[in-house]
Amino acid sequence: MIAGLGLALFAAALMTCSAIAAVIDPQAQDVAALEQMAQAAFGKLSAAEMRLIDFAPHRDLAWVGPSRDRNDPSNDPATAARWSVDRSIRATLLGWLLTDPGALKHVHPSGIGLGGARITGPLDLSFMHVGAPITLVNCSVPDGINLSYADTRALDFRRDAIGQIEGARAVVHGDFTLGQGSYATLDLFRARVDGDLNLSAGHFHGNGQPTVSVIDAIMGGDALFHDGFESDGMVDFRLSSVGGSLSFNSVRFVGNGPTGLNAERAKVGGTLYWTDITSTPQTLLDLEDAQVGALWDDPASWPHPGHLMINGLVYKSFGEAPDDAQVRLRWLALQPPGYRAQPFNQLAEVLHDGGREVESIAVMIAKRDQRRRFGGLSAAERAWQFLLKITIGYGYRPLQALWWIVAFVFLGTLLFGWGYRAGLVTPTESDAYKSFVGKGGCPTHYPPFNSFVYSLENFLPLVDLHQAQHWRPNPRHMRDHQVKLLGRRRDLGRMEGAALRVYLWVHILAGWTLTPLFVAGITGLIHT
Repeated sequence: MIAGLGLALFAAALMTCSAIAAVIDPQAQDVAALEQMAQAAFGKLSAAEMRLIDFAPHRDLAWVGPSRDRNDPSNDPATAARWSVDRSIRATLLGWLLTDPGALKHVHPSGIGLGGARITGPLDLSFMHVGAPITLVNCSVPDGINLSYADTRALDFRRDAIGQIEGARAVVHGDFTLGQGSYATLDLFRARVDGDLNLSAGHFHGNGQPTVSVIDAIMGGDALFHDGFESDGMVDFRLSSVGGSLSFNSVRFVGNGPTGLNAERAKVGGTLYWTDITSTPQTLLDLEDAQVGALWDDPASWPHPGHLMINGLVYKSFGEAPDDAQVRLRWLALQPPGYRAQPFNQLAEVLHDGGREVESIAVMIAKRDQRRRFGGLSAAERAWQFLLKITIGYGYRPLQALWWIVAFVFLGTLLFGWGYRAGLVTPTESDAYKSFVGKGGCPTHYPPFNSFVYSLENFLPLVDLHQAQHWRPNPRHMRDHQVKLLGRRRDLGRMEGAALRVYLWVHILAGWTLTPLFVAGITGLIHT
């Protein structure tokens, strides 16, 4: 009887000590409560599940493998199929810990942290309120994760091997990180991530499907694809809004299907980076109708010709990327064949705002060249545009016409002077002509011939310098039958006189064309 009384007292003492310990260590109380609830809901727990439950109330990562070293080969999730069964955790149990209000009371505010585990079954958190952040490191989730319509805290899935991740219309109150691991596909259709979306060093393989689909979504921070991010499919950011930067740096696109970035009609508040890109012949960069704060790229990362779509792209600068006009014109030439005015206008505007006026003009002239070649103009319109280019640079370089004017006046001076000496330019009045023929000169009152003034007057419209009306090329008269031409003596006939008269007509027409074009260019009448 004394022995029984001793045992009873000893048991009471143990219970008292346990109660005191629970009061002193509330985390132990949380562990006990979680174990009791988990066993009631899921029955017998595996060693890994028990470890997860034991660590849930603590601010620490629950490693269930033989090592806590992330780089230990035993923690490589690519080999998870060979892991022992005691490293397996049911996805339903993990989901319960994250969403059950009773269980969440005992989970540390830092959330659930799990390392080196194999999650069996799909982790379905769709339409759920996930009350704690999730951190999975070196874990395997082959059946994927469903976050559709879920409301979650921060998500950190680094160094994992995860199947398909569904996140349509999900809301993530924090950062969403997937990187340094291997993943199938990620779908964030119309999702919202309040922090950064960081997929740096992640390898995404969708077997021909878009690997990262962020269509019509909202990113509060940056969207980062850095440090060896790899994809065998398209990264789709159509219609999405990124509050920070959309950054692709040190990225590899692989495979035989379409790869690259589709950011059509996306809005990026910061900079769009496209640098150190390893691409394939099928890699696309589609930025049509997108808006970015700045565009920072490098020529070595540009896609192959025909795979750059930038019609409608709006940007304010090139950051520290090359902004030389000739370099950027080669960039524009990577678009599919056809005429598109907006990319030229946008480039010219950025160069102009940056104080590069001369290069801005070069871009606008290149735009007009493109329109002349591929703008669907008629033959007559193309001829007129070509004339505008060579004379006044489409109106952007009106002083260019001065060189043509000087050239015509100088050529006319030489030809008309030679024609006068050869007797092919004669007075128009009969008395002066008779004196010119008979005496070899004109009356003293008759205006003497001056080849420069004659050339200038015939070239400039509406200018009368009293030469054109008194002198004219005359194919029927020549002072000598032989003249020296190009170093040789030869007979002059009607052909030379007729040719000089034809040149006079060309000279006059050139003046009536170039002079108005020069005036129109100076005044801005021809400038589009």
